[in-house]
Amino acid sequence: MKRTLTSLIAVFATMLFMSMQVYADSRTVHVDEALKHADEAVVQGKEGHVKELLEHARESLEHAKQAANAAEGGSTEHIVHGIKHLEDGIKHGEEGHVDVATRHVEEAIEHLRAFEH
Repeated sequence: MKRTLTSLIAVFATMLFMSMQVYADSRTVHVDEALKHADEAVVQGKEGHVKELLEHARESLEHAKQAANAAEGGSTEHIVHGIKHLEDGIKHGEEGHVDVATRHVEEAIEHLRAFEH
């Protein structure tokens, strides 16, 4: 009986640990993807390509939102600020303000990178 109980505890502890790893990996993957697309949005914005900036900023925003959802219970302050800047960048990009949009995406990058550390 004692051996069975010990085995069950070990199995549950292993499952808990593995689920925490998946949780952390999911969050990290989404932040990495958000940063990749945000970096590309900045490159496109600096070249004056508003359409491409918007495509990458929107993709970055989706990944940032998924990272925020995966990080529930943890500190999401930097992700939330990054999301806000991405949303503002998209708004300005849609209005044709490519320079302002690019600056907002750069701010988003700073917050997303701060979350990683």
